[in-house]
Amino acid sequence: MQDLYIYVDKNISSDCLKYGIKLSEHENRILNLTNSIKRGIQAFLSPKDSELYTDDNFECIRVKTKGLTAIVFNKICENTDLIDDFIVNIEGYNIGDFESPEAIICSSILPDNLFPYNKILDKPLLVQNSKEFYYEKCINEILETDMFSKYELYQTLLILGDQKKVLDVNKFDSIKIYTDPISDKKYTKKSN
Repeated sequence: MQDLYIYVDKNISSDCLKYGIKLSEHENRILNLTNSIKRGIQAFLSPKDSELYTDDNFECIRVKTKGLTAIVFNKICENTDLIDDFIVNIEGYNIGDFESPEAIICSSILPDNLFPYNKILDKPLLVQNSKEFYYEKCINEILETDMFSKYELYQTLLILGDQKKVLDVNKFDSIKIYTDPISDKKYTKKSN
């Protein structure tokens, strides 16, 4: 992972970019592990992973991770006994390993590692949204293992479409017709 993204108040963002970010002055994240505490600067794997992405009071800064001490953890396991199993050094993290990844930068950041993030002109992101990528990766892994047949997945998706009311359902004798109201595509399912 070459880059992380942090958010800083717009009033101090130019100073941060010019002089760097001292850990002692900008520490804003504490993670309690079973036998230790990790302190540092909250960071994200993708700019859209933060709720501050659309907040005009904050500026997103891209941080090059080379030479930094940082960890990645699964936020949904925070404050549970599972946290120790869902934390790795940034070098050991593979994109899509955690459902809700968040990072903590545990060292000061030199100005050479900081760049203002430009939503339009910045370098392309590998992942737009970490959580959605995790779901996509897991679904593909499940499909590749053949744990479920294509028939079972098809049936499950039709039932879910009915429950969420995104498919219209009509019953004809022993057949249910599921219709996508947007495309008018029809799916069939033999009913019991």
